[in-house]
Amino acid sequence: QQPPAGPPPAGPPPHGGQPPYGDRPYTPAQQPYEGQMPDPGLYPGTEYPPDRSVAAGPHLPGGDGGGFFGALFDYSFSRYITPSVVRVIYIVVTVLVALGWLSGLVATFSQSIWAGILYLVFAWIIALVYLALARITLEFFVAVISVSEKVNAYAKRDGVS
Repeated sequence: QQPPAGPPPAGPPPHGGQPPYGDRPYTPAQQPYEGQMPDPGLYPGTEYPPDRSVAAGPHLPGGDGGGFFGALFDYSFSRYITPSVVRVIYIVVTVLVALGWLSGLVATFSQSIWAGILYLVFAWIIALVYLALARITLEFFVAVISVSEKVNAYAKRDGVS
């Protein structure tokens, strides 16, 4: 099909800025300034995601936080201690759940052999549920701290705080 003869139609081009016909490119009247993100409506296909880079600060991992005791005695609560102790807490909880299961096993076998066998068959499920609940709780705390760190870093980057 041949393009129609004559001047191009007036007004914005159809289909989100595509040329109406032929191989003549559409040039918007206003170009963006240097370093400015172009308007997605003017330049289809060149949408850029927002900048997600955040510089490490004292409240971020990798920043100069002063370590565990520095965060422990930070009375302004600008540094978080949870990410550094969550592994230790999970290890302690795992050991306590295992010791509880073993002590329950010894106690039930001392009462009755059949009760001990039933405990051996079913009690590990309860121990795993306790361990899973502890893990989910700790992951929740770490996720909240992570979101808080990122929000604080973005606020600092944008000059809000």
